[in-house]
Amino acid sequence: MRNPPCATEVLSVSAADGARLSVYRDTPVRPRPGGATVVLLHGASVTADLWRVHARHLTGLGLPVVRYDQRAHGHTPRGQAPLTIRQLADDLHQILTQLIPAGPLVLVGHSLGALVLQELTALHPQHQARVRGMVLLSATARGASLVPGRSPRALLLAAGRSLFALTCTHAPRAVDFLRHRLPATHPYCLAPHPDRSADGPPPCRHGIRHTHTRDLADLWQCLRRYQPRDATVLNQFGDRLLLMAGADDRHIPAAHTKQLAAQLPAARLEILPRTTHALPIRHPALISDRIARLAADPGSHPPHPQDRSFPNSLSSGQFH
Repeated sequence: MRNPPCATEVLSVSAADGARLSVYRDTPVRPRPGGATVVLLHGASVTADLWRVHARHLTGLGLPVVRYDQRAHGHTPRGQAPLTIRQLADDLHQILTQLIPAGPLVLVGHSLGALVLQELTALHPQHQARVRGMVLLSATARGASLVPGRSPRALLLAAGRSLFALTCTHAPRAVDFLRHRLPATHPYCLAPHPDRSADGPPPCRHGIRHTHTRDLADLWQCLRRYQPRDATVLNQFGDRLLLMAGADDRHIPAAHTKQLAAQLPAARLEILPRTTHALPIRHPALISDRIARLAADPGSHPPHPQDRSFPNSLSSGQFH
């Protein structure tokens, strides 16, 4: 059975530095009484379009959804503020304050989005009482790493990343010159920033096609040097915190997510076999189901019989 259609409203929220954050609010046809608003944060180099299928599933269950293009991605400009995780967390704080000032929330972040949620929890504790649940996909307790493993393939990937990062950092204008000449369909093509779409976010493959290489280099350096906050601040969510990772993720290895889980004894952990960093794309129905259970009114129905908690369970390939 197909989910009923939802209305997508394109909004603009002002960040602290005046940058206009492009936000997309998906409203269900039949809202669920007592349901939380689901806020979805994408990772680096994509857009809020990452969550298109999830938004359709969740609004079909009566849950309102808010998603947005993070700074320097999609329809949201770079702005004047430093491109840091702290700034991205403040952007989210502005969206929650201005657009969703009341009511329960479920916060979901993938990769970079997961780091932003960890930072938000530490910097803006005033939102914590409203958070009914949190889902961190491909999360880590450390900054980005050039070396995703010790296998020959991982070392080759690390060498490629190092060369690319070095070129973008020290010769951004040369890289921009080349990007301007790529085919318009190429994901790294550099194109003028268009007017905002009236329908929703640009496709994921257009996530950084309007972002200059210097800004991409700044974002990479921010991720590489980032020192995450004390992860134990997340302990307050208990089993309302779910960590999920792909067993074959080469960007943020599942081992990094397991290390984070080891610091959170009550959190739940799911490692999905044969899954890469494209976790939200490969398993939209599964992730939407997990989000929906957290977003439902706590007294509306009993927990799913398979929704069990295994504190610090680090067995790859098990669903908890």
